[in-house]
Amino acid sequence: MMDPQIATYAALAVACASLLLNLVIYRENKEKATNARLAMLESDVTAQLTAQAQRIAHLETAAEAAPDHADLGEVYDSINDLAKVVNQLVGENKGQSDTLRLILSCITTKGLA
Repeated sequence: MMDPQIATYAALAVACASLLLNLVIYRENKEKATNARLAMLESDVTAQLTAQAQRIAHLETAAEAAPDHADLGEVYDSINDLAKVVNQLVGENKGQSDTLRLILSCITTKGLA
């Protein structure tokens, strides 16, 4: 038979080997889980970056079609020209109204004859 001290050492060696094996397996599984999480995060970030790139491209396209300083200057000039015409028409209308009032005043005071 075996010496009890050798059996104790053998059992201790088996327990240490089992512990070491379990630690190695735990670490391997942990690395696999970490790698899987990193792969998932990487794909999520890649998808988000793609979406952001598409949004930026859309905004750049819209910015190219937007009016620039020269276009806004033309609009301003057009509005000023229109305001001048409106002011002229208002003045002419006021003149016509004043003339009509004068004619009606003369008719009412002197009559049509």
